[in-house]
Amino acid sequence: MSARASISVDLDALTCYRQIHGLPLQPVDAQGDITWRVGVARLLDLFKEHNLHATLFVVGRDLEHDAHRELATRAHREGHELANHTYDHFYDLRRRTSDVIHAQLQRCDDAIEATGAPRPVGFRTPGYNLSHPLLQTSQQLGHRYDASVFGCGPYWLAKAAVMAFRELRGEPSRSDRTDVRALRAPRSPYIPDLQHFWRRDITPPTDPASTYWEVPVAVLPAGSFPLIGTSLHLLDAPGLERLWPLIEASFPTYFDLEFHALDFIDADDIRDEPDADLLIARQPDLRIPWQKKRARYARTLSLMTSKRTLTPMRDLFATPKAAELFG
Repeated sequence: MSARASISVDLDALTCYRQIHGLPLQPVDAQGDITWRVGVARLLDLFKEHNLHATLFVVGRDLEHDAHRELATRAHREGHELANHTYDHFYDLRRRTSDVIHAQLQRCDDAIEATGAPRPVGFRTPGYNLSHPLLQTSQQLGHRYDASVFGCGPYWLAKAAVMAFRELRGEPSRSDRTDVRALRAPRSPYIPDLQHFWRRDITPPTDPASTYWEVPVAVLPAGSFPLIGTSLHLLDAPGLERLWPLIEASFPTYFDLEFHALDFIDADDIRDEPDADLLIARQPDLRIPWQKKRARYARTLSLMTSKRTLTPMRDLFATPKAAELFG
């Protein structure tokens, strides 16, 4: 079996970034949220050009909007997987009651299925803030994998520092931090202990065909460098090419390159948004022009499709193929 990779995208609306930065929330206008009507449309066009199918983690409440629902339906028609990113994108969902957790995941599944897409088999929690009740609920609802573990120490520390800084300024972030033990988790897909999600389950699965998997966000061991959209901008012009030998050595069988819908828009796209200047100041990636981003992404996708078999997560982790690679 050839080496695999996935492209995943969290379709977080601009509201999510307002929450992170402690900014006032704003209503969505009739045209839809900017990350959907511009960002999602762009990513679908780009992926179509490269003939690849991605896994899109969808926030259920966004599908209440007609324009967003049409884009989600288009994504399904074009072969992309629609996966569960909860209904309301509560960053502190891991701290909520079991009833709230269950409702958030089930309502998102229902909203995605209502678009005509298959009922989701994958889950990613907001902000990578995972807990064992979240994993257990995901499994109970029939999901086959979670893709929330993000074992990047610098990211965890930076997030903690920003949250503390916002608190001191009287602009508390509505984000959250995952259990620090997530930093110990394996870097490649594994069968998680549902009581200690950062550990492998040492009990052999009774039915490998229905095994529940953890698919970590890819983080290179050298310097804990994450393979996410923002990383491509840090690498600048040479892009992922300079890291490819290390990627091959670190992930010989599989890795996932994660984006957010925000990665597909720029400062010009949000100039008319309330608090646009604050958002641009606090999200440096918005200051990179879309055409420059597009060129970097296109080069990255061309490299990946030339080196790996790209597949949505469902086509690997909801089938016995995962056991062949990682069992």
